[in-house]
Amino acid sequence: MKQLVSTLLLLCVTISFGQKDKAVNPEIIDAIKKDVWIPFMESYNELNPNKLKSVHSQEIVRVTIDDNEIKSGESYLEYFGKFLDIVKKKGGKVAIAFAILSTAVDESEEMAYQTGYYRFSSLGKDGEEMVVRGYGYFNVGLKLEDDGWRIWLDSDKKADISDSEFSKQKTLYEMDGPS
Repeated sequence: MKQLVSTLLLLCVTISFGQKDKAVNPEIIDAIKKDVWIPFMESYNELNPNKLKSVHSQEIVRVTIDDNEIKSGESYLEYFGKFLDIVKKKGGKVAIAFAILSTAVDESEEMAYQTGYYRFSSLGKDGEEMVVRGYGYFNVGLKLEDDGWRIWLDSDKKADISDSEFSKQKTLYEMDGPS
């Protein structure tokens, strides 16, 4: 845990004092999108808890700022996965989209840090159309593991933004709604 805290502090200091205009290798951005963000969105659309768990490191640290709560490891992954199981059992559908605001990568190109917004949607009362339920602001720490990029730190809080503000972001990851 000391190593995790030290790494997190070093990453935050690097981001805070690093060059603001430093370009990030676009291949890394594409790999993170392919390894993390696309399967994350697919897991919501498919209500697939195993796919959701697969984008996270087994050593995940989850901070829910609005609830002043920290969870970690397999117990958090099981808890998070059950959310999709509950939605599926109730016959519901959910979707998530991401707007990436910033990306920083360490010199070894094996750790990254991204900030952004997410948009959460679910079925409306009529049960036919997806309705936006809210937005959040997130920070994630990512690390390159043997099988690809994984989230090892996930922090978020509610965000008071409009759909137009969300949609105008330069890097936007969306999928068609659930089938």
